[in-house]
Amino acid sequence: MTKDEFIAELANVLQVEEGVLEPSTELKQFEGWDSTAVINLIVLLDENGAEVDEEKVPECKTVQDVLDLAGDALT
Repeated sequence: MTKDEFIAELANVLQVEEGVLEPSTELKQFEGWDSTAVINLIVLLDENGAEVDEEKVPECKTVQDVLDLAGDALT
């Protein structure tokens, strides 16, 4: 999955329009950034082959933090 595709999926998790998210976008500004979104994001990362420490996901503050967690799983 490419970074752009992943960001589009993240937008879906956060229940926002695709074009809204940039790497510097803060996640806390969205009502959708809650415990359910964290779980859905963990599933999304797992489905794309990203091996992440699940405890680090809620610590993400920006879209870039999430991209950094996904790491090499994104092309």
